[in-house]
Amino acid sequence: MFKAFYSVLPDKLRESTNYWREQSCKLSAASMLGGVQCNRYCLAKVAGFEPTALRRQSFWPQASFLARRSLNASGTFVSTDGNRLIGSNLVHSSIPEPRTACEGMADKNIEGNDVFVGLGGESEAPVKICQTHTLPAALTIAEAVTTLQSAVKDLKSSPPTFESGILRFQVPLPQDIKALDWLHCQPQSCRLYPRCYFSPKSYEGSIVESTSTYGIDKDMERLHKNIARGVAGVGSAVLFKNFHHFSIKDWKAIRRFLSVDSPLIRAYGSIRFNSETEPAIEWLEFGSFYFVIPQIELDEFENYTILAATIAWDHSLSRAFEDSIIALELSLQQVSCQVMETGKRLHLSRIKKSCAPDELFWEAAIEELSKMSGSNFSKVVLARRTQISTETDIDCLELMAFLQPQQLLHRNGLLVSTEVISRSYSQRHTLIKNPQKGSSFLQWSSSDLENHCSFEIMEEAMKSQMELICKHVRVGAKVQHLFSCLIGELRSETSEFALLSLLHQNAADCGHPIEAAEIFKKQIDTFDQGLYGGPVGWFGGKDAEFALATGSVLVQKNIGTKIFLYSEAELQKDDQSSSIWCKHELMASQFEALLEPYPQLQQFANINALWAYLMVEECCRLGITYFCIAPGSRSSALAVAAAQNPHALCISCIDERSLAFHALGYARGSHKPAAVITSSGTAISNLFPAVVEASQDCIPLLLLTADRPPELHDTGANQTINQVNHFGSFVRYFYNLAPPDDQVPARMVLTTIDTAVFRATGVPYGPVHINCAFREPLAGICCEWSLRCLKDLDRWMSKSGPFTKYMQVLQLDYSEKLIDVRDRYKEVVDLIQGASRGILILGDLKTAEETWAALLLGRHLGWPIVPDVLSGLRLRKLASTIAEGEMNLLFIDFLDHVLLSSSVRRWMSPDVVLQVGSRLTSKRIAKLLEDCRPDVYIMVANHPYRHDPSHILTHRIQASVVGFAAAIRELHVPKGMASWSKWLKVLNDMVGWEISFQLNAEPLLTEPFVSRAVSQFLSPGSAFFLGNSMAIRNADMYGLGWSKLPISFAHDMLDPLLPFLGLKVAGNRGASGIDGVLSTAIGYAAGSNRRVVFMVGDISFLHDTNGLTFSKERIGRPPITVVVTNNHGGGIFSLLPIADTAPRTVFRNFFSTPHDVSISKLCLAHRVNHMLVRTKEELESALLISQEGKLDWVIEVDSNIEENITHHRVIQQSALQVAEHAFNILSRYSEYTDMEINTSEICVLKMEYSRYRIPLFAPLTTASKKNQSEETYREGFLLTLILYNGNKGYGEVAPVGPNSEDMLDVEEQLRFLAYRTHNMSLGFLMSLLNDTFSGWIWRDIGIPACSLFPSVRCGLEMGVLSALAATRGGNIADLLLGTKNLQNVLGKQESPYISRNLSSKVQICALLDSDDPPEEVALAAAKLVEQGFHTVKLKVARRSEPLEDAAVIRAVRQKVGHLIEIRVDANRKWTFSQAMQFATGVKDCNLQYIEEPVQHPGDIIRFCDESNMFVALDETIDDIKDHLLDRLSIFAHPRIVATVMKPARLGGFERVALIAKWANKHGKMAVVSAAFESSVSLSVYVQFACFIDNRNIGIRASDKTKTPRIAHGLGTYSWLRDDVMKEKLQFQVYPEGDRIEVDVNDAATILQNMVVNPDTVNPSCVGAKIKSYKMAVLYNDACFSFHVMDTGINDQTEKTVLFLHGFLGTGKDWLPIMEALSISVRCISIDLPGHGKTSVQKDCNTFQNNGNAQILSSEVNNQSNLTERNFSIEYLSEVLSELICQITEKKVVLIGYSMGARIALYMTLKCNKRISATAVISGNPGLQNPDMRITRSAQDDALAELLLSTGIPSFVEMWYKKEMWESLRSHPHFKKLIQRRIQHGNIKDMAKMLSSLSIGRQPSLWQDLSGCKVPLLVIVGEKDSKFMKIAQQMSSQKADTQEHEKQREDQFHQITVLEVDESGHAVLFENPLPVINAIRKFVM
Repeated sequence: MFKAFYSVLPDKLRESTNYWREQSCKLSAASMLGGVQCNRYCLAKVAGFEPTALRRQSFWPQASFLARRSLNASGTFVSTDGNRLIGSNLVHSSIPEPRTACEGMADKNIEGNDVFVGLGGESEAPVKICQTHTLPAALTIAEAVTTLQSAVKDLKSSPPTFESGILRFQVPLPQDIKALDWLHCQPQSCRLYPRCYFSPKSYEGSIVESTSTYGIDKDMERLHKNIARGVAGVGSAVLFKNFHHFSIKDWKAIRRFLSVDSPLIRAYGSIRFNSETEPAIEWLEFGSFYFVIPQIELDEFENYTILAATIAWDHSLSRAFEDSIIALELSLQQVSCQVMETGKRLHLSRIKKSCAPDELFWEAAIEELSKMSGSNFSKVVLARRTQISTETDIDCLELMAFLQPQQLLHRNGLLVSTEVISRSYSQRHTLIKNPQKGSSFLQWSSSDLENHCSFEIMEEAMKSQMELICKHVRVGAKVQHLFSCLIGELRSETSEFALLSLLHQNAADCGHPIEAAEIFKKQIDTFDQGLYGGPVGWFGGKDAEFALATGSVLVQKNIGTKIFLYSEAELQKDDQSSSIWCKHELMASQFEALLEPYPQLQQFANINALWAYLMVEECCRLGITYFCIAPGSRSSALAVAAAQNPHALCISCIDERSLAFHALGYARGSHKPAAVITSSGTAISNLFPAVVEASQDCIPLLLLTADRPPELHDTGANQTINQVNHFGSFVRYFYNLAPPDDQVPARMVLTTIDTAVFRATGVPYGPVHINCAFREPLAGICCEWSLRCLKDLDRWMSKSGPFTKYMQVLQLDYSEKLIDVRDRYKEVVDLIQGASRGILILGDLKTAEETWAALLLGRHLGWPIVPDVLSGLRLRKLASTIAEGEMNLLFIDFLDHVLLSSSVRRWMSPDVVLQVGSRLTSKRIAKLLEDCRPDVYIMVANHPYRHDPSHILTHRIQASVVGFAAAIRELHVPKGMASWSKWLKVLNDMVGWEISFQLNAEPLLTEPFVSRAVSQFLSPGSAFFLGNSMAIRNADMYGLGWSKLPISFAHDMLDPLLPFLGLKVAGNRGASGIDGVLSTAIGYAAGSNRRVVFMVGDISFLHDTNGLTFSKERIGRPPITVVVTNNHGGGIFSLLPIADTAPRTVFRNFFSTPHDVSISKLCLAHRVNHMLVRTKEELESALLISQEGKLDWVIEVDSNIEENITHHRVIQQSALQVAEHAFNILSRYSEYTDMEINTSEICVLKMEYSRYRIPLFAPLTTASKKNQSEETYREGFLLTLILYNGNKGYGEVAPVGPNSEDMLDVEEQLRFLAYRTHNMSLGFLMSLLNDTFSGWIWRDIGIPACSLFPSVRCGLEMGVLSALAATRGGNIADLLLGTKNLQNVLGKQESPYISRNLSSKVQICALLDSDDPPEEVALAAAKLVEQGFHTVKLKVARRSEPLEDAAVIRAVRQKVGHLIEIRVDANRKWTFSQAMQFATGVKDCNLQYIEEPVQHPGDIIRFCDESNMFVALDETIDDIKDHLLDRLSIFAHPRIVATVMKPARLGGFERVALIAKWANKHGKMAVVSAAFESSVSLSVYVQFACFIDNRNIGIRASDKTKTPRIAHGLGTYSWLRDDVMKEKLQFQVYPEGDRIEVDVNDAATILQNMVVNPDTVNPSCVGAKIKSYKMAVLYNDACFSFHVMDTGINDQTEKTVLFLHGFLGTGKDWLPIMEALSISVRCISIDLPGHGKTSVQKDCNTFQNNGNAQILSSEVNNQSNLTERNFSIEYLSEVLSELICQITEKKVVLIGYSMGARIALYMTLKCNKRISATAVISGNPGLQNPDMRITRSAQDDALAELLLSTGIPSFVEMWYKKEMWESLRSHPHFKKLIQRRIQHGNIKDMAKMLSSLSIGRQPSLWQDLSGCKVPLLVIVGEKDSKFMKIAQQMSSQKADTQEHEKQREDQFHQITVLEVDESGHAVLFENPLPVINAIRKFVM
């Protein structure tokens, strides 16, 4: 919907105001609701057309098609003192439309403070400062107002120095605060006017989604995702209003106060339809246009709300900052903090109606039209004004709640969407009555060929028009011939004014032919259309939204109310005048239906009908508008009264039990009661289960049960039972209402309802029961009754409120003083403040306010937080990658499984437990609390019930969670639980990782995976409802704690300390029954008004199949997706002890209760969509499909009870082992870490590397035969990590092949790591290998782990592990296993991975090449067996025919016998047919496996099936770069028996450990293989292989599975002629053994005592010695003293690279990159002027007298004497050119980033004599639009002024809040970067640089790109969408130009674009390694 609202001053206040045109002051209120409709028949031929004024003719603009067209911009609204305008489309409402509103005001407030009018100035430059400050989140509006007042007070004490500016302060709030309700509660104070309201268009859940041919376009999601659902504003920060045409100057005046960096600062308003004529008196106060930036506003988003205050000032417009700050303070003092739901009551006392033109004039005009139109006439659009007069006032906000007009234009950046909406319908339309509202709507026929053709013509025309200014115009969504949305991307930056002007000139359909239609409209229009038909919407900093106010309402208040309804209808060629009049009447009737007066009470047919009406009406007045009605005769009066009440929404069901649960769900979702109406007898008994649940869980319900009169009780009368106190103690209130009687005052009925509702909604909430006896007649039969019973109801009838208003004072409110809190809860406060091992447990939290309160409480306490799944914080959507620790929040999501460890249970004994919210899902957590019995156990809940089944509570506080949290947050709580918290975090993370592994590694679709997948799939705007039994337990145990929000989510609106959102989760946990859950979930969707995903088991689902009947009742309810886990019985019992103790038949028949019910047929019977899924992929696909439309879905997950039991036990067993293992490591290494995770004791002093070259006995087996003679050496690098504690760690970096890595690539990364790892802390927890290394690389080194070459990461991990092992005095196997000494603990259970049958030795597989004849190969194999090898691997696929290889294998098998294992490795060299030939030849050879038999991985499974051979994976695994477990899942085939893992190719031990874990899980061998590395790697591989074997044997020991020992592929040692060590690793047969093995202790000893072999290892390489010096340049009387950093010249550096940093940076930004590149090129970086240590002075004597600086004097231009420093890009380029001459005589390569990139690009294109190549990182060639250049220059000038006035720290903080830094802000080193940015000294020069080098002042270089004569590399980050487009445009423009200049092609160079993954704008900081590699290859 799209609504606009505007209001003015109340009568008494208005009388004392000095206002424009006082004759209009009698108008007191107006409301506007508009659907902007922009019809465009022809567009300007030149894109970027800027008209000087937005002009309107007195008739509708040109239009010749039979459809309405709309441009997707935004909607706004305008107004003034006495009017309210509402624009609405009242006919077509199948698509949720946007809505806006705005209230006007006088130009001066009563207190005399002028309203700030933003027009009249000469300056077009933006205001000097435009900023948004997000303040800490608040729980209530009162708290938010206090926060805003404090911020305003601080601002007032330190006012900005700018002459103009606009500042917005915003406070995040919980989501349940509605903007319209807040606006409705604002007092009638003149300071709080004007008022505005806006609600945008939403496609979610619309008919477009379900019937669209194309589906919702991704760009539509970008346009409409996460926009505010409603914006309400009061007061005016700045007002724009005038009576002249809305011109470009006016638009620029508005645009001055808007900024892309403050997107929520918006100007809401509207423009008059015909601005050339004088407005009629009813439109006078709106002027020609009216826009306002609200002073205080409430923005209602999907998951949170924002309260904001805005202040604006401009001295040039005579508005001082002091005046604005005073006005804002006064407004904040008057704004109301109350929020109450809009009453939505529009009953009036009397209605009169008139139309303009009237029907007679209309008929005459139509007849005249038929004469003048001729045969060419097609249609004309005609408008009408309907005037409705009443004697009573009307609340325009309540009116707005009913209206749903349409939105038609939205623009976001270059993206623009346009709608085409049909307004034509034939005379064969059908009128359908809405039974709920009593209104009618039109139903179009899709077979109407005439309408279809008309619509298609309009759509095609609109597409053609959009293509004039847009590219890639496409249809984003379409609904037959009724609606379509066109989306395009503007070809260039175009102002909103130009767009609006261009489109608004054809903004409404006029007719066809246009000329005749225009003439006719001039004759028939007899009234002023005012804002009707004009654009209404808003301008923002980076987007805009406009609509046309078609179908509008104008309300005038004076004595009574005048309502003007404006509408339009299309007259087609053959239509009659009466048909068009009927169309208008139809539109007006829907509005008039809302204005019906209250019925006359004396007109009711009988006393039953009267009492029933009073009960229903009083319920509606109390806010109970949802009525659940069961069919029945005795309740007829109540059912009819509810159905006929226009404010009641009724739903019915034949099953009273399902109906009651549905009402329960509605109440749970909406937090207000639903009313249930039933007949008498057993019908009421069916309500009992829901009543019990509501009572137990404190859910309000109102039960209105019909009953027989007393005289029929105990008489045997039909359907008569004793209904008095039927529900006993389960209801909060019962009243037995006597049969209706005219001798009883009717007001008794009202007070009874009032009392019942008060009791239902008072603490504790719960159900109430009114038993209503009725005598005959039950139908509406007339029966006389006395009117005396109506006495004293006049006051009630004249008002819209309830008869009796109850009020309840909260027990603990935020407003309580701190001293009161201390006094009342002194003991509890002292206990909380004294906690040393406190823990916060979050139970069932029912509202968003409670969830936010608990979240803020947790942040304040700093304790570990254990969230129950119903708390709303167990499943969280993260808006950024900020670590939990940085948010001061520590969620322990997997404590349930952590507690499987007995060691953890013994250790974990909290001293203070604070539980907020009652009931916990996890039994293990409850059992822990019961066993440890904490000294202090506090529970806070708003009800008085005990909820303490273990009887361990020490303090029970009955208080609201919000109030309690607010009170505690005022107290100081010491933070002294670092170790306790970190241990819990480690345990939680490790167990969480293990759970994720088990879920993802299991190929079958299991129930735990379903819980994980559904929780991960949920969107922030949806809700999650959980069934009982296993559904809620699985969600609690396995739900994903953290998942990322969509990219489009505007998380920068959130509290920066809480950049995530919790999900709305609910379930029936009062009595925890399985009955009625489906009905409850559907009711919950209706009550919460959210799309719901409901997860439930099959038994629960079948228990409530009648709930499926609600799927047909879709009035106003969002859709629901039901995920049913069908394991064909009660699966939970199989996990309970009864499954093991009960006889099998007893268990089957009375517990598991298997069934064969077809859920699909059940859904078919109820016409509900159904999908059956059996795989993970099918589940994910089904979830996506279910969310695409507005339909209900049932997704049936086929499950197996036995498999589910097994999987649960596997997960629990693995979680137990991991928890024990992690706890052992924490305990064992606490002596080193002092219970901390990292410490400086194991910190890297330095990292060294040396290059080695080892001679080989034979060429590598991977070498081709023609190159075998060349490949006789193995090259690589030896890496040494030296710790501060003196220990060393050794690693080897051995590039595997030239195709992926070469030595130079690797050395670059090693030099980079040597620079970055200095002073880097290590931790023993890295040995857990559960993403700990990946986290360390990202968190500490600051690079994405995937950016390291596999061999480099392997060597780095090897060095770290060996360093940690050396520190603890053991080997790597001990380190990974968590044991003291493996040799000494064999047979002991010291580690969860230790098994009694494990050996400390590792078996080795021999490697044999098979190029020789079969006999020789067989002889060589026999020799290997004689040496002690029991496993031999042979290389095959070396011969021309596979059968020849098969002959070799047969010969070997015959020679060695069948006791020796034979493996063969084909290295992917065979086709499928060749592999099959080989398999046939060796089918009797009993091979252990064939490694990589086929070329294509897709043929592996087929080969297994057809050959019946065993297969091993090697290269296939190497090729998997991401989603490892998902990709591996397809290879879980039983004949794939092994994974061969080369750590150097896979990227280290962490990845290998994961693959091995997957292999072991699926019963496959995990073989560690070498790639011809030295003894350094082989020693570590032996230790690592021992860990892999031990872990697998330990896991298998738990399920008593015997695991054979594995021979690992380390036989490559025999290829090494020499080694990097003087003492080689020995492979031998040990005395107690019979085969070649290596003992892990021998391997560890040789590594720790390593002596480097100087014959093979070069001396250690050291980093570049970067020199830092000053270099001076004299240019134009200015002396530049540049700070230079230089890597120097060496034998390998022939080229020089000059690095230019970005704004706020220094040359130091390039140091890691320079270090990496210094091996290849000379690297120089400088500090640009104004940055770092570079200085500039006009007097050169200082430099000439400085002997340390070199002076270069250029030719002085005497005409340029710098009185101010000019740092223009032209001037600075000349200076830098002179600097280059000083640096080197040769040409240089320029590398520039951001600002430096623009300088480098300019120098390349304008002064490139000394430049050989240029790399541009995140650079922009400039702006082409002149207006944008002017605007940008002014903005940068304002920023420069801000820098000077606020200083570096404040400016840097503001600068990095910009959207372009979003990706950088999530970088772990962001804070360190900020610290470096505030070190600059000369801010004056920096400010001058910012201003002079503004991209607005820089000459545009786009045209110069075609003449670029040097190579140009453009580097951009993939997340930087803006610069990605710029880079693509640069490349395409260059390519296009060269295509036309082929004759000079040799003179030009193509532009190369590199997109860097995992990075945004700051590429060189976020992902530097790809940048380094690209620069070197580009330079070299």
